Amino acid sequence: MDDTNRPKISKDKCGCLIDDLLIEKDKNNELCSTRTSDIEVFTDPDPEKISYDFYIRRMTDGLPVIPPTKERVQKLLNYTDRDFQELIAVLPPRMGRATPEKIAVNSVMAGCMPQFMPMVMNTIESISDYKFNLAGINATTHPVSICTIMNGQISREIGASSGAGCLGPGNIANASIGRAVRLCLMNIAGAVPGLGDHATLGSPAKYSYAFAEFESESPWESLSNERGFNEDTSTTTVMAVEAPQNVNDHRSKRAEDLLETIAQTASTAGCNNSHVPGEILLIMSPEHAKTISNDGWNKQDIKNYMHENCSVLLELADRGGRKIDEKWIDDENIRITRAPEDVVVVVAGGVGRHSMICHGFGTSSESITMPLTLKDNNFFLLIFFYLGFSCLI
Repeated sequence: MDDTNRPKISKDKCGCLIDDLLIEKDKNNELCSTRTSDIEVFTDPDPEKISYDFYIRRMTDGLPVIPPTKERVQKLLNYTDRDFQELIAVLPPRMGRATPEKIAVNSVMAGCMPQFMPMVMNTIESISDYKFNLAGINATTHPVSICTIMNGQISREIGASSGAGCLGPGNIANASIGRAVRLCLMNIAGAVPGLGDHATLGSPAKYSYAFAEFESESPWESLSNERGFNEDTSTTTVMAVEAPQNVNDHRSKRAEDLLETIAQTASTAGCNNSHVPGEILLIMSPEHAKTISNDGWNKQDIKNYMHENCSVLLELADRGGRKIDEKWIDDENIRITRAPEDVVVVVAGGVGRHSMICHGFGTSSESITMPLTLKDNNFFLLIFFYLGFSCLI
């Protein structure tokens, strides 16, 4: 693309990337939060034309999108009791104002079914928490991605995958919810590669990174329960983590042997945790979880073991991006976590003795767990029961 066709960033920012990156500024059809509706122009039914037009404007992840017509967007808005223009979150670096309408537009583009809307909205609100540090996540050269972990009845009601292949292709809820979050980051937050997203190489995890915990296959309490929510409460947890690293251990029969394999895989020089210790995500397969549980180990035992045994030599750790803080040095080693609580453990996956380690963003981000709530702060129990809607696809 030559410079004459490259999208121009408006100096008169309104906080809406869809407006700011228009190639031609047509004041009569400008997509902007100052208009009563910013979806009226999305009426062309030709998906190929719309997809390419949005791609040229740098408003997609490079994959085809569903044209966000008014009718399609309205179906998603039927699954929220919020005012369509209500401010849900302010997303850096562009400080874009995320409203239900803008979230719905991007969710339609991502291929979301209408009943996925509460999960996407909850995730967008979560990542705006200052402890999550979205500004740093979007600005960094590190390939950190946003992972959404779903817990509770609503994740099961919408058919989110927690079993075989849950981190890969094949499930519409996982794929489209994760993709909707990424499109919101691009089109509302301004995290366009090379502009607001400065990751050196990026990551395939930036396309879509969402899954449900396999609660019925876990021998331990769920992540949601661990963080203080009861069985009737559906939640989303967002974490800033790298793409998952496989842990293959088909032979270990004892908990300690299996955890040694996992700890050795996690103890990697070059990950952010090696020089700025922080959270890591351990996604344990049901078979690995059973091996550990059968030896009488609980979640806290796993966290303690991982914290004590995941470390990198100081000489290697000090090659990272930030000078090592002396408080993290332990006998010429650096633990990759600050405390056992930094080890986030969930159970997911199908048959097979594989687990996954996802390194984090070090001290620069804290995971956020939020319940799905209505406007009056009551919890969602069932989407259809509470909002009184049937499937509107």
